[in-house]
Amino acid sequence: MRGRRPRNAALRPRFPQIRHWRASAIPEKVAMAVPRRSLDGRLFWVLGLVCAMYQIFFVRSAAGQTAQLSVNASPQNTQMIPENMFGIFFEEINHAGAGGLWAELVNNRGFEAGGPNTPSNIDPWLIIGDELNIIVATDRSSCFATNPIALRMEVLCESSGNDVCPPGGVGIYNPGFWGMNIEEAKVYKVSMYIRSSDSMDLTVSLTSSDGLQNLAAYTITADKEDFKEWAKVEFDLQSSERNSNSRLQLTTRTSGIVWFDQVSLMPSDTYMGHGYRKDLASMLANLKPKFLKFPGGNYVMGNYLLNAFRWSETVGPWEERPGHFNDVWGYWTDDGLGFFEFLQLAEDLGACPVWVVNDGASRNEQVPSATIAAFVKDVVDGIEFARGDPGTSWGSVRAAMGHPEPFQLNYISMGNQECSMHYYKENYRKFYSAIKASYPDIKIISSCDRSTISPVEPADLYDVHVKTVAWSSLR
Repeated sequence: MRGRRPRNAALRPRFPQIRHWRASAIPEKVAMAVPRRSLDGRLFWVLGLVCAMYQIFFVRSAAGQTAQLSVNASPQNTQMIPENMFGIFFEEINHAGAGGLWAELVNNRGFEAGGPNTPSNIDPWLIIGDELNIIVATDRSSCFATNPIALRMEVLCESSGNDVCPPGGVGIYNPGFWGMNIEEAKVYKVSMYIRSSDSMDLTVSLTSSDGLQNLAAYTITADKEDFKEWAKVEFDLQSSERNSNSRLQLTTRTSGIVWFDQVSLMPSDTYMGHGYRKDLASMLANLKPKFLKFPGGNYVMGNYLLNAFRWSETVGPWEERPGHFNDVWGYWTDDGLGFFEFLQLAEDLGACPVWVVNDGASRNEQVPSATIAAFVKDVVDGIEFARGDPGTSWGSVRAAMGHPEPFQLNYISMGNQECSMHYYKENYRKFYSAIKASYPDIKIISSCDRSTISPVEPADLYDVHVKTVAWSSLR
């Protein structure tokens, strides 16, 4: 579990500071006669007047000018635009993937987002009932070593007797990402892991956000021995109505203790059957992109390396992926949309995959060249996962995920605008040499210009990031 709360998640724009004149810097007699507040007001008034006069002068000057533009469109002067020039650059920002393109409807499905310490916050999961009839907390009893947090639900009420549960039962619910969009007659696949030593009568349902409208329901009935060990449960729910602000509920009126983990709800009709939202992926396909650059820029780096994107932790069975805290943009991602899924999406779109790799740098840290070898090996291993034969170590992992044929990964983008960092040039050379030694046909892309990296080992392509700031007014 690597997710942590960011130490500096919010990016604050830096504005030029206007320093106030202090009275001590003014001759004594003047300081006595001119209050600071009055001086500040006059200073801002003068600045505003200067800006206004500049704008008037600029507009009048521009208005008095004329320009002529000549275009020569003769065939001998034309040049073909490269067919691979237009594509898509994906960034996991504002839930573009988790809660967006990736079709998973449950937010924090593995209860890991609260952190490794237990009991922890299970946001956005909430309780149905109160402390008199239900106690909910996380513990470290999961059957998955890579994401050990599970949810423990202790039900104190019953269907009859002295402690009677409310009519609808008690339990937990998940509102998804700002409400689940449940469509009429659509089938949704539910998957979860359950453990309990008690008999069980658990209802899994899709309801409106207030729980009053029932869209679909399925009941799990079990004896004491049925879920003594962790077991995976899967079934379908078909909605009878449409509700764009729905939630998933797990409720019961039977006393006892139940553990839950990896609770998933996915629509059955994803794009190409590969887990992407059909509507959003179709929109991407309609763009006819020639390349897909992924999984992002700042998202790849992280504010701190602890929370950077690690490709090897995003492959294999989705239940075993630890997930991580996206500390640049401030939310948890379970990495259901991982390295394999990005490669698969590029293939489904008919686009060239362009993998942005972590070159040992975050927004606030950088690995020295003396210890960069592990990061270099990680990138070479990632290429093997994408392109290696099923007989190779990482190629076999890809094959086990249902894709024995290699992906056509031919482009590697080195990092994300770390050009000014102290170790960048030396680290770049080590990545370049190792990648070219194992895969000489790989094209390496740099976001830094040639003088920043290496004139001896230049990049094959350049994606230099140029950013400007425009000031519209002074306030």
